[in-house]
Amino acid sequence: MLLHRTSTRTALALATAAAAVVTTMSPASAETTTVNDGADATASLTDIRKVRVAHGDRRVEVKVSFPNLRKKADASLSVFIDSDPDAPGPERGIGLPLFSGADYAMWRMEDWEYVGDNPVSCRYGADYWWRRDVLVLSAPRGCFAKADEVRVGMRMRDVADASHPVVDWLIGRRDFTDWVASGNPPA
Repeated sequence: MLLHRTSTRTALALATAAAAVVTTMSPASAETTTVNDGADATASLTDIRKVRVAHGDRRVEVKVSFPNLRKKADASLSVFIDSDPDAPGPERGIGLPLFSGADYAMWRMEDWEYVGDNPVSCRYGADYWWRRDVLVLSAPRGCFAKADEVRVGMRMRDVADASHPVVDWLIGRRDFTDWVASGNPPA
């Protein structure tokens, strides 16, 4: 089973890799969309505030900003990637801890349900920029069957107070960003 773990050492290595990805994804080679989600889950320090999706020739990158991303917390983020306009719901889902030291994995999905016994096997990663309160998820287009377009939805769940969990959907429940074409669509 292919699981990824968050850690300071992993974050440092991924930060270097993410910096390389960011510098190679220029406006000429990636289409982007940005969503400002606003302060709609203020009871949580990990309220989703801003999401930027970049779909380049080789990679898809999702950058998420929070009010206060901490290494010790009780929150998680589910990122849903839709790559097939003809199928209901996303084709991939990634469950990410919004704290350090836990595993995360990408799974196949059908009609908003996780399917299969094993995570998707591809080279994706999450970079936690703790001091900037930012999480960057990066994956090669091959993780999404080299889709010409993708769109992203997400849900944050904070259980710091288990009797009153806080849930925040980007835009709205099961809603997505606009479609983002790859930086190099087919002719």
